[in-house]
Amino acid sequence: MSEPPTATSPLELDDIRQHKVMFDNTWTLATVLATALAVLCWYFRLTQVNIGNVICSLAGLALAQLGINSYTSRVTSKKSLQRLALASQLAGTLLLGVAWHLFGGLQQPLFPLFAILPLVPAALVLGFWQEQLALLGLLVLLSSGVVLSPDTNSFIEERYGVSIVSHYTLPGWMPKSHIAFSDVSTSPAYDLVLIVTVGIVGIAVSTTARALVALCRRASGRVSALEGNLAQLLQQNTQLVTRAPTAEVLVSSATGSIVAASDRFVRAFDVTDAAGRFLLDTVAFAYPAVIRRLMTTGGEEIQGATLHGRELVLRVRAEIVGSGASQTTALSIEPCDEICWRGALDALDEAVFVVNSRGAVVFLNRSAAQIFGATAAGITAAELFETGGAWWDIAPLESARRLLDRGEHRYLASVRRERVAESIGELSIVHLRERESVTPPA
Repeated sequence: MSEPPTATSPLELDDIRQHKVMFDNTWTLATVLATALAVLCWYFRLTQVNIGNVICSLAGLALAQLGINSYTSRVTSKKSLQRLALASQLAGTLLLGVAWHLFGGLQQPLFPLFAILPLVPAALVLGFWQEQLALLGLLVLLSSGVVLSPDTNSFIEERYGVSIVSHYTLPGWMPKSHIAFSDVSTSPAYDLVLIVTVGIVGIAVSTTARALVALCRRASGRVSALEGNLAQLLQQNTQLVTRAPTAEVLVSSATGSIVAASDRFVRAFDVTDAAGRFLLDTVAFAYPAVIRRLMTTGGEEIQGATLHGRELVLRVRAEIVGSGASQTTALSIEPCDEICWRGALDALDEAVFVVNSRGAVVFLNRSAAQIFGATAAGITAAELFETGGAWWDIAPLESARRLLDRGEHRYLASVRRERVAESIGELSIVHLRERESVTPPA
C-alpha cells in the first residue's frame, strides 16, 4: 500500500515558487541573448540565413515560456512546480534547437550554450532525475546537430564506418541545418570536437550547480536550525523575565529603555505596556542618577521612589548581561523588606527608632542607640520617655508629632505609620529632634 504524498508547507512552497521565477527569468535572458545574437549577425551581414525564420522560432519560444509560466502562481504543490519547470526546460530546449538549425546548425556550434544557462537555476527546482532528463534534452539537441549536418554524417561514415542517418531521408517538415557561412568551410572533426565540448560543459555546469545547491541547502538547514534555537532561547529568556517571582525588568544599558518586564513589575507600578518605555520615566526614583549608574555598572542600592503620590523605599539590584551594543541590564525592584529598611534607617544621622504594633522597640539606629543605650531594643516605647502612655499610637492618622521628655532633654518626635511588609506588619517609625532642655523646678 503506497504512502500518501507528503504535503508541502506554505513556506517551502513559497521558496520553490521563488526559485521557479528565477528559473523563468533565466530562460527569458537566454531568449533575449539568442535573439540579440541573431539580429546583430543579420545587421552586420555576418551570416547568409533568413533571419525572419530564426526570429519567429525565438518568438515562439518566448510565447511558450510565457504560457507555461502563467501557471506558476496557480499550482499548490511542489511536484506541480517541478513538472512545470521540466516542461519549460524541455520546450525551451526544443524550440531553441529549431532556431539553432535555422541559424546554421553546426556552423554555429556555441549557440546551444544558451540552453545551458537555465540548467543552473534548474538545480534549485528540479529533482535529481528530472534534472537528468533536462540534461538529456540538451544532449539530444547537440546530437541533432550531428544528425542534420550532411558533412558530419559523411565524415562519421567514412572515418568510423557508422551511418547515422541520411540527411536526405529525413521528413520534409523537419528543419534542416541551413548554410550560415557560404564562404567558410570548417572541418567536420572540428565541429564534432566543439559539440562534444559543449556537451561536456553542459554536464559539468549541471553537476556543479546541483552540488552547490545541495551544499547551500545544508548550510541553510543549519542556519534555520540555529535561528529556531535562537528564537526559542529568546522566548525562554523573555518568559524568565515576565514570569519572575519579583518585580524584574530588563533594560538596555545604553538607553535605559525597557526590553521586557515581569508581570509583577507591571502590576506593582501600574504599567500597561512596559516594552519600549524608559525605566526612569516609568518609575519616579528619588535619585535617577544612581539608577543610571547601576544600569552601566551593576550593583545594589536602596532608593526612594514615588508611586501614585505615595513615598516608597525600594531595593534595586542590577546585573549586567552581555556586552557591546547589545548589552542589557537586569534589574530587580522590590519594596524594602526588614533588612532593607533597617539599613536605610541606620544610615541616617538623626536618631530614629521603630516601634511595632504591640508597643515594643524593635530597632534603634546608631544615633538613637547613643541616646537610649543599645539595651533599649525590646523594651516598651512607654519606658523611653517620661510622658508615658501609648504616645506612638497615632491611628487613624498616617503621621503626627509629639513632644516627649527624657530627663532634662525634650524631643520633637515625628511619628509615621507604615506597613513595611506583610510579614512584619504595621510599624511606627519615630524620628527624634532635640528641642530646648527642660529646667527642673527650684
